[in-house]
Amino acid sequence: MALLWAREADSLRRSMRAVILAAGDGGRLEPHTSALPKPLIPICGRPLIAFTLDALAETGVSEVVVVTGYREAQLRDGVEAIGRGRLRLTFVTNARFHSGASLSLRAARESCGEEPFLLLMADHLLSAAIVEPLIAAPRPPGVSLVAADAEPWPHDYVDEATRLRFGADGMTVAAIGKHVSPWDALDTGAFLLAPEAWSAVEDSPEDCELSVIFGELAKRDMLHAVDVSGASWYDVDTVEDLEAASRLIAAGASR
Repeated sequence: MALLWAREADSLRRSMRAVILAAGDGGRLEPHTSALPKPLIPICGRPLIAFTLDALAETGVSEVVVVTGYREAQLRDGVEAIGRGRLRLTFVTNARFHSGASLSLRAARESCGEEPFLLLMADHLLSAAIVEPLIAAPRPPGVSLVAADAEPWPHDYVDEATRLRFGADGMTVAAIGKHVSPWDALDTGAFLLAPEAWSAVEDSPEDCELSVIFGELAKRDMLHAVDVSGASWYDVDTVEDLEAASRLIAAGASR
């Protein structure tokens, strides 16, 4: 059975498509974003989004859909330069990028078809150690996955993070959001969505935060956690986050 699943995971990896939401204006990172889209802000000499693109290439995922909006042409040029020769890139536009992130996810609908896909956030530093477990994890039919980190984090970081609470089985996500309490792990900003997740998108408000959609999946017992505790990741929202992420990358550490 293990060998069979390994073969299925390898086949899934080769056919997997990743969607990266990169449309926002990154207002909390001004003045850095006044002339540069947030995903291209350098961290230790490399654009923020480059770390996630590297993670996809390392895990064998080559089909990438990038949802753009703010400073769209500049972002496309930057992403193409990073991914050239390694990734097959498609760009879709969210013209309403000042509104909720649900609109960016909806913009990718046609590109995703009826296949499972990775959903990643362009403002999260992600590593192959986050992406690989999502692809390799057994997944019941219709169930989506979230990469969850149960390691301790500083209180000021947790205050800004999206939290997860698990059900009695320690795997099913019972609640997700920034104000979930008590909580069991942090959402790393990496998901593997089953095509059935589109029904939760359609049943949620058109303009909303992604946690509303994932909360709908949780209500339906259709969101499971994959433990990636200890893997390297960081959510960059503020100037302080940018400085902290730079220190961690420079030190070769995850936190």
